[in-house]
Amino acid sequence: MGSAGNHNSVDLIWSQCSREEFLAFVSTGQTNCLNDLPDMDGSIPGWKPGLYYGADEQCKIAFGSVATACTFADSNVDICKVLSCHVQPGDKTSCTRLLVPLLDGTECGINKWCFKGQCSSLKELNPMAVVHGQWSSWSPLSSCSRSCGGGVQIRQRFCNNPRPAFGGKECQGASIQAEMCNTQACLMTQLDFMAEQCAATNLKPLYLTVGVPSFYNWTSAVGFAKGDMQCKHMCRAIAEEFMVSREDSFRDGTRCEPDNSEDGTFHLCVAGSCRAFGCDGQMGSKKAMDSCKVCGGDNTTCMEVSGSYTEGKAKEYVTFLSLPYNATSVHVINQRPLFTHLAVKVKGEYVVAGRGKNSLNVTYPSVLEDRQIEYKVFLTKDNLPSLEEIHVDGPTQEEIEIQVNKHRSWKGLRCSGLCARDCWSWCSVRAMGRLPG
Repeated sequence: MGSAGNHNSVDLIWSQCSREEFLAFVSTGQTNCLNDLPDMDGSIPGWKPGLYYGADEQCKIAFGSVATACTFADSNVDICKVLSCHVQPGDKTSCTRLLVPLLDGTECGINKWCFKGQCSSLKELNPMAVVHGQWSSWSPLSSCSRSCGGGVQIRQRFCNNPRPAFGGKECQGASIQAEMCNTQACLMTQLDFMAEQCAATNLKPLYLTVGVPSFYNWTSAVGFAKGDMQCKHMCRAIAEEFMVSREDSFRDGTRCEPDNSEDGTFHLCVAGSCRAFGCDGQMGSKKAMDSCKVCGGDNTTCMEVSGSYTEGKAKEYVTFLSLPYNATSVHVINQRPLFTHLAVKVKGEYVVAGRGKNSLNVTYPSVLEDRQIEYKVFLTKDNLPSLEEIHVDGPTQEEIEIQVNKHRSWKGLRCSGLCARDCWSWCSVRAMGRLPG
């Protein structure tokens, strides 16, 4: 049968079979709905169905839910004449055609729309009423993208009710909303979760030369890529000096390292972009942790503890600070790292230094984690250590010891922070922790 579109540009006629089927249906008396004209009250002037049903939607109606509209490299092809669709998932090499024109109002190019089977510019369509875009309703929230570690649930809306046309304005506001879910910790780290997704592509060939497949083992590109680029499933070939995007994007909820100073308690990949989330788990929220790590708090649930340490034993690691449970914002400074250096042990294992010399800069477990231990050493122009710092975000959930290894006489350590009342006695660091309720 021909479509119910506005214009039959390919001179379709009813086949004998279609004619008989339609007449049989009419004779059943079930066609009363055709006796009156549709109610068009409130519709836009010169209503164009293609403003509501784009080329992809028309393909889905014609060929099923996986169909998408074909695109053509040849600019001389008028896509409005015949509905052309990719009907097999992942196959972009062939097009199936339905001999009907695209609906009037279907966008067919930059500032061009289908009208009577032809792709026409705004100038060719004048006079035509301007149509401003309006949002569709929000979709339901999706299922959580991860079972642990902080996934996301997403809902979307589209500027297609109707689409902007004939010089009309785009919709204003966000097209996507997201919130965190299943935030309980996983057994694996956030870095491991990203690396696992990279490793899953080990058997997928990479074509560095046309027609010649190459195979590599892949891991995360943390330290080499940040922000949106990182979320485009950017992976690094192990033992090689290059990184490539192995898929369209990492799974929603994969942690990412922002490439700017955008505020946010968490940063997660969402639809291939690195997005900031507030401490309330809402994307784009400005709600932040206070110094005591209370979401939206006023810094009154913890107290500051500070001091210094000047003892130690030559060429031995001495623990001068054992962090209590729930300590936050710990900051340790060593101003004389030529004569001594800092080390950190977590659950009895060294994660910073431990081999008798200064460590390189390190973030443990990684820059993607929600709770980090960050160690930095600053060098002089002669590449000698001039300052050491340790930051522990917290709240601490495991046994952490901060140690010093003394090379020779020195002036000691300075530290500061906040902690729950009476949480520990110490002499060197500033740290924070929550007060008991």
